[in-house]
Amino acid sequence: MNQRAYSMEVRAARAEETRARIVAVAQEQFADPAADITLEGVAAAAGVSVRTVLRAFGTKEGLVLAAIDTMRADSSRPAADPPESPEDAVRQVFDDYESIGDRVVRMLADEHRIAGFAEVAAEGRERHRAWLAAAFSRDLAAYRGRDRSRRLDALVAATDVYLWKLLRRDLGRSRADAERVVVQLVHGALGRAEG
Repeated sequence: MNQRAYSMEVRAARAEETRARIVAVAQEQFADPAADITLEGVAAAAGVSVRTVLRAFGTKEGLVLAAIDTMRADSSRPAADPPESPEDAVRQVFDDYESIGDRVVRMLADEHRIAGFAEVAAEGRERHRAWLAAAFSRDLAAYRGRDRSRRLDALVAATDVYLWKLLRRDLGRSRADAERVVVQLVHGALGRAEG
C-alpha cells in the first residue's frame, strides 16, 4: 500500500471516529429533556469545532436525525422473541421506554417543527403497531374487521410512549406500578378479564 492510500485510510478512520463521537454527544444531550441542544454545545463536548459538526452533518437537524437513527438501530425489539403474555409484552415495551422513552418524547414534541422528524415518528408508529399486531396475534384472531382494528388501536394507545411518560415521569409511579396499569389497559383492549 502506498503512503497516499494509507494516509487516506487513516484520515477516513479518524473522520468516522469523530463523527461517532459527535453523534454520541448529541444522543446524550438529546436524552436530557432539560438540555438545549446547540451546535456549539455538541461541538465543545465532542472536542471539535462547529465547522466540523456542520461538515459531517450539514445542519443541526441532520445531526439530530443521525443521533435518532443510531438510537433506533440500537433499540429495536427482537421480532423472534414474541411475548408469552400481556405482562411479558408490557415488560418488553417498558424495557424500550425506560431506555429511550425520554428521547422519543422529545423527538415527538418537535416532529412538526424539524424536517425529517415526522418521517421518523411515522415509521416508529408503524413499527410499534406491527409489533403489537404480531405480539397479540392469537388474542386478535378472535376478532374481525373493524372490531379487530379498534382493539389494535386500543393496544397502541395502552402502550404508547406518552402513557409511559404520564405514569413514570408526570405521576412519578414506579415502573412496577406503571406496568400494572398498562397491563390492565391491555387486558381491557383484548376484551378479557385480567389473568
